[in-house]
Amino acid sequence: MKKKRNAKLIYLAVLLLAAAAAVVFFLNKDTIVIDLKGNETIHVEYGSGLPEADIKAYKTGTLLRFQKKEIEVKTESDVKLNEPGTYTIRYTAETDGVREEKTQTVIVEDTTPPVITLKTDPEHYTPFNHPYEEEGFTAEDVRDGDLSASVVSEEKDGVVYYTVTDSSGNTAKAERTIVYDDRTPPVLTLDGGAQVFVYNGDPFEDKYTAVDDCDGDVTGKVTVSGQADTNTNGSYTLTYTVTDAHENTATAERTVVVRARSLESEIKDFSKVIYLTFDDGPGRYTAQLLDILKKYDVKATFFVTAQFPRYLPLITREDAEGHTVAVHTFSHRWKDVYSSPEIYWADFDKMNEQIEKYTGKRSNIFRFPGGSANTVSKKYCKGVVSAVAQQAAQKGYVYYDWNIISGDSGNTEDTNQIYRTVITHIASNTAKGQPSCVLQHDIKDYSVAAVEGIIQWGLQHGYTFLPLSENSPTMHRTIAN
Repeated sequence: MKKKRNAKLIYLAVLLLAAAAAVVFFLNKDTIVIDLKGNETIHVEYGSGLPEADIKAYKTGTLLRFQKKEIEVKTESDVKLNEPGTYTIRYTAETDGVREEKTQTVIVEDTTPPVITLKTDPEHYTPFNHPYEEEGFTAEDVRDGDLSASVVSEEKDGVVYYTVTDSSGNTAKAERTIVYDDRTPPVLTLDGGAQVFVYNGDPFEDKYTAVDDCDGDVTGKVTVSGQADTNTNGSYTLTYTVTDAHENTATAERTVVVRARSLESEIKDFSKVIYLTFDDGPGRYTAQLLDILKKYDVKATFFVTAQFPRYLPLITREDAEGHTVAVHTFSHRWKDVYSSPEIYWADFDKMNEQIEKYTGKRSNIFRFPGGSANTVSKKYCKGVVSAVAQQAAQKGYVYYDWNIISGDSGNTEDTNQIYRTVITHIASNTAKGQPSCVLQHDIKDYSVAAVEGIIQWGLQHGYTFLPLSENSPTMHRTIAN
């Protein structure tokens, strides 16, 4: 009896289970589950990549969830990574007529500020009391590109502050500490130049200025060593020194030449002055020339050489009769004279010794062989004339060129032509308001023969003949070497 009851219970249980299974099977519907890891709204930086989505889809049942079958997920997106905005990514999965969808919001935004790059020069510095001179900078933005032109800089308390803002409102800043220094000495300016001439007995007003790039006018700090005795003829050297607030020192020298008052100072119409000058002697025709000059009581200038030793004693007569004796060259060999400034001065001194021998004094007046504008010297030493001219001022020497070429050095041997050339150019200079300095050569007979006619013409037309002195117009030509 008991066994029958148990069998009956088992049967009922089976029926109930079968019924339950039938109900579950009937009620369990196919469904799709889309599993998206992470936030439904994500933020993406402008220009960067979109992160790979961690997403899967399963087919399962509404009741029997343990039954899973992974299926394909399709993605649809309107995201533009190079355009800030809000976008949607749509994920869909579909199988056996069942479809599921899930969306994710993507916000593309620009939160990265521009990058300011400062250019720096290790040797750059800003003088004290000066505004900073910009070394340079660039500004680049991931969205806007080059923003260098939009950078705003401000200098304050020794620091330069740089700011730039991109179109998304992101601001970048940078700063630079200014390096202040003073490496430049003041600039000394001597009014009147490195060489000034003062008449004996006249006062010498020493004028100068000193300006520093940081300290401004520092003229009051200049010290002067040396003194010029304006009552005694001679050459005096004054040395000027000034030091700025940062120990940078500048020095300069000036030569003050005190000399007797010249004949030119008494001339009212300077355009009616003629300087007759003769180069390359004394020579065979110099005595003849001296006789002509003596006849008319005309004084001239002789730029002498030692080319013809037997005629050197004529230098004594030139000086004794009131003419100016000046240095031209001892050897008159250009190749040697222009080999270097040192050789030039050695030749110069050698000729000046001859002048002293025959006159008892040296000359501080000279003329370059070929004149200061000669180009032949370039073959022997570049810049030799420029160097000698600069050194001459420091040594207290004065060089003279000319403004009338007689033509006796290669252009003509016709005395009448030389005469006409000279008087024509004298008249032209007078019309221009200029005195005339004539270049001739007393070693050429045809040139010496023209001198008497030139003197006669000059005296007839009211001209004054003078020898050159330290105060005469130098009529410098443009140095070509």
